Amino acid sequence: MNRLTDISYLRLTIGYIVHTFGAVCDKPFASCVTFTSIATKPEEVTQGSLFVPASPLSGDEELLKAQDMGAYGVGLKKSEEKAERSLDIPIIYMDDWRENLGLIASFLMGDPSLKMAMFACFGMDAKDVAPVLASLLHILGNPVCLVDFENSSILDRPLDLPYPVNAVDLQKVEAQAVEEGASAMVISANPSTLSRLALTGTHIDVCTGSRVLNLVSKPGSPRALQPQEEPLYGSVFDTSTRIVAHTRDPLEVLDKDVFNQLIDVVPMGKASVRTAISMALSAGITTASIRKAVSISEEFQRSLADPEKEKNGPEESHDKSKS
Repeated sequence: MNRLTDISYLRLTIGYIVHTFGAVCDKPFASCVTFTSIATKPEEVTQGSLFVPASPLSGDEELLKAQDMGAYGVGLKKSEEKAERSLDIPIIYMDDWRENLGLIASFLMGDPSLKMAMFACFGMDAKDVAPVLASLLHILGNPVCLVDFENSSILDRPLDLPYPVNAVDLQKVEAQAVEEGASAMVISANPSTLSRLALTGTHIDVCTGSRVLNLVSKPGSPRALQPQEEPLYGSVFDTSTRIVAHTRDPLEVLDKDVFNQLIDVVPMGKASVRTAISMALSAGITTASIRKAVSISEEFQRSLADPEKEKNGPEESHDKSKS
C-alpha cells in the first residue's frame, strides 16, 4: 500500500489470540510473543509480523520466506496442521481465521473505527453516493477518508490500495486515517472495493443501499439496527447504527434553493445528493450547517470564477469613502 504504515496501539500476543479465539499454538511456551503488525502476503511481512496466508498453502515455502523476513508467528487453519514443520517460529492453528482476522487487526490498531464517524454505502446501486457524501462532509468542514475502487483518499491524498481490500488492509487504512486527523470515513461497500468479510471489526454508524433497505420500518425513515442484524461484509452493527433509504425527499429537510445550490457544489445526480444529505442528517449534522456550508462554498466558487471583481471590490469602496 502507498504510504500506509503499520501502527500498533495495543499488545497483541499469542496468548491473547489463543484465549480469545480458541486457537492452539504448537509452542505453548511462546504465549508472550508480541506482534507489531499483521500480513497476509509474504512481501508484506516486517519484523514482528503475524503472517496469515490469504489462501491455503501448497507447501511451506511462503512460511519459510515469512520467517526469513522477520515474522514472529504464523496463523494457519487446523486442517493444515502437520506433525512436523521446519519452522522455528510459533504456529497458531485456528479454523476461522478469515472470520476473526478483522477483529484481531482492529484490536491491534486500537479500534480505529470507533474514533471516526463511519459511513457505508452497500451495493453497486449505492456506489455513486459514497463520493458525493465524502464531498458533502468535506464542504461541511470534516476531514474525510474515502475508500472507493475509483477514488480512495485520506484528506484528499490519493491512496493506492490492493482491491478488493481485505479486513487487515482496511483496518490499516482506518488507523492511518485516524493518525492523519480524519473525523469521518466513507466506504463503498461493494465487490469492486471490498473482499468478503472486509468490514469485520469495523463499526458502522450510518449505512445505505438496497441490500439493507429491507431493514427500514418505514420508507425514508432511518431506524436503529439490532445488534449484528444483517452483518454485510462482516460489518459490526449496534443499536446506534442508522440506515437511510434512497427515497427520502431532500425538500423535506432543505428548501428548494439550498438543494439546487448543493447540486451545483456537489456535481452529481440528485438521487445521490438526496441520499448523501439524509446520511449526513442521520449522523447528527444539522440543516443549518448544510445551508451555511453551501453558502460559504458558493461564495468561494464565485471568488475563484471572478478574481478581478473580488480584487477591485475593496478598492472601489475605498475610493468612495475617500471622496
